[in-house]
Amino acid sequence: MPVKSQDLCYVGLDVGTTSVKACAFAEGGKMLAESIEAYPLNHPEPGAAVQSSLQILASCVLALKKTIAALTTEVGAIGLSCPMHSVLLYHEKNGFAGKVYTWADGRGQSILHRITDEEKTELHKYTGTPVHPMSPLVKFRWLVEERPEEVRAATHLYSLKELLTHSWTTRAVLDEQLASATGLYDAVRGEWNALALRTAAGMNEGAFARDGFPLKLPEVRPATHRLQWKAGVARELGVGNVPVFLGGSDGCLANVGSGITKPGQVAITIGTSAAVRSSHGVGRIDPVHKLFNYRIDEKLFAVGGASNNGGKIVEYWQEMLRGHFKDIPAFIEAAFTVEPEHAPRLKPFLYGERAPLWDAGATAQLTGLRGHHGPAHIARAVLDGVTDNVVAILRDLESAVGETEIIEASGGFTRSRRWLDLLEARSGRKVIIADTPQASAYGAALMAKRGLESEVLRSGEQ
Repeated sequence: MPVKSQDLCYVGLDVGTTSVKACAFAEGGKMLAESIEAYPLNHPEPGAAVQSSLQILASCVLALKKTIAALTTEVGAIGLSCPMHSVLLYHEKNGFAGKVYTWADGRGQSILHRITDEEKTELHKYTGTPVHPMSPLVKFRWLVEERPEEVRAATHLYSLKELLTHSWTTRAVLDEQLASATGLYDAVRGEWNALALRTAAGMNEGAFARDGFPLKLPEVRPATHRLQWKAGVARELGVGNVPVFLGGSDGCLANVGSGITKPGQVAITIGTSAAVRSSHGVGRIDPVHKLFNYRIDEKLFAVGGASNNGGKIVEYWQEMLRGHFKDIPAFIEAAFTVEPEHAPRLKPFLYGERAPLWDAGATAQLTGLRGHHGPAHIARAVLDGVTDNVVAILRDLESAVGETEIIEASGGFTRSRRWLDLLEARSGRKVIIADTPQASAYGAALMAKRGLESEVLRSGEQ
């Protein structure tokens, strides 16, 4: 007798910036098992943020094996989630280069002046990705100009998703969600954008028409696309005949996992970084709104902005003032002993910025500091600065898709009721705490479930 869908669980593997999480969910979203494996983010030189592909792959194997082994419920399907904007070079004979260029690598800032403002606007319009050092378009252009030997040693331009699909399954495939965050892909037309490819390769139109893009690009498929395990990998992971689906990007899948499916519903996350996201059905957003716009599925796009400067700013200042605040909770509590009008002002761009500025060269500024100000005043300036920056992104979002009805908050800042109240006061919108654990992993699991159910429906129609 076949197992009913409500008796199955679904697994989402969520590869993050500093760890991978393998989570199993029952019908309705209850988490049944979770395994987390950490790995470092390395900074070998100013602006660099790279990782080891072998280390990430080994961590993914370990996390998935642990979760599968811990389950007593039958697994219906597995979905994959990966972070946006990674670059990984591959050679068809020599395999993957060991280095992963992550979204946080900002060295592409040095070549941005070679792309005109008109080109940046057109690229943003048609790819949905602002032209910024985070994007693979800019990273690859930087590699072409500053590390040409790495490009010459490669045959394919890949990302962390292809690291998984090539290593574990029979085809190296990229999903539409991640493709639309590369700055190279037109998700409305479903094709790689010629201007973006020329810009990334540093080629003029004539040279591009003659020689084409210097590396091969992956096949792009929907998030519900089913993959085929390599036999040896399936045995190693202990997954047996459990189907695996392509899944998507951490940001888009977080919308899916959180139930953010229409304008008016907004997710705000403040963890190490920060993000403001909604969903809508429009494939093109005017660049004047300064937002990303990435495909989720055949009907929806994820729209919003991400900031480099979330809780990491709080951590920086708490460490600077450790003699006054023993930990981050103490820092946050002290901030609320000061009225905002009595505090200095902070522009929190300590790590450059994505939204709302899209300027990797931006710097932090603490202004209005006077002799009577103490550590608690600075703590208040930090929380106000981070919160106001997030609200600025929210206003850009509302200018594009309409007024927010409700904010679902997630991330470490939700542990402070006062910080949530501050966001509610500054935004003028109702804020609730999202109740979905590991939203990106859950979104990947839901995409796998959706893919499996579509297969069953199609087979019943035949």
